Amino acid sequence: MSSRIRSLEDAAEQIIDTLKHFLQVNTLFITADNGYANRVIQAFNRHEVVINNCTRLPLLQSYSSLAAEQPGTLLVIPNTLEYERTADLPITKQLGACSFVGIALRTADDQSYGTICALNREPIRLKERQIAFLESMAHFLVYIIELENSSVTDSLTGLFNRRYLSHLYTGGSDKRYSVMFIDIDDFKEVNDTFGHDFGDHLLLEIAARLRQSVRKTDIIVRYGGDEFIICFQHLVENQDTAFVVDKIKNAIKQPFIIDGKEIHISASLGISASHGWGTSLKELISDADHAMYEIKQNEKNP
Repeated sequence: MSSRIRSLEDAAEQIIDTLKHFLQVNTLFITADNGYANRVIQAFNRHEVVINNCTRLPLLQSYSSLAAEQPGTLLVIPNTLEYERTADLPITKQLGACSFVGIALRTADDQSYGTICALNREPIRLKERQIAFLESMAHFLVYIIELENSSVTDSLTGLFNRRYLSHLYTGGSDKRYSVMFIDIDDFKEVNDTFGHDFGDHLLLEIAARLRQSVRKTDIIVRYGGDEFIICFQHLVENQDTAFVVDKIKNAIKQPFIIDGKEIHISASLGISASHGWGTSLKELISDADHAMYEIKQNEKNP
């Protein structure tokens, strides 16, 4: 296997290239689940064009979801037309009878990161050594995913970090975002008064409240020491943004109990929204930052 692996997609491509020689099947594909969406990241067709049809790509994720939900490691479906959970799926109706094998990319604590899947017109009969090899590839890919996740995750709060934004800049151009920039007021005084360990605990509690206040599809980033960004997808109506601003403000205003001490804090929030397709996410973040700064200045100098 090549040592030139720079990303999850690179690792998945290498695994597909290895498996296509080891498993004589028509189609191989790998999916990844980042907590917001499950998507096919690499695929291979030997004889039939199954994956390259863009209308089938999202449909194949229904097969991978079954593999991810499988209590055991491996899901084997001899005939998708005869299997209860796949017989009525749109992709099965398009492809007809296929055999399917899927293995979950699962951590030791049972978190699912995606799947490695195979489709074939003829029955897929795996020998013990082939199953063992598939399991090895799954463990390797989980390791790569955890490495990649650690590089884009804030070590204190578990939220995404600024490095993750570069992925959004390049990969999220087709999405419409609203961006909220959050700055915790007078956080330096908390650190000066109670110490940095206390401040870290407070940041953990703030992160937890932010998670509870948004949808699963919304993306929370720890942008700096006491600064956070939330990227909302498809939230562009004024009444929706006003509702979210109030919800976040109220969540932060509720008292925090840390080390037996009750503490009250507030936050300054700025928000910007894309009302068309010409505004980049980077520009929206900058606009939200400026809006937050103006609000903070106005509150200090009414």
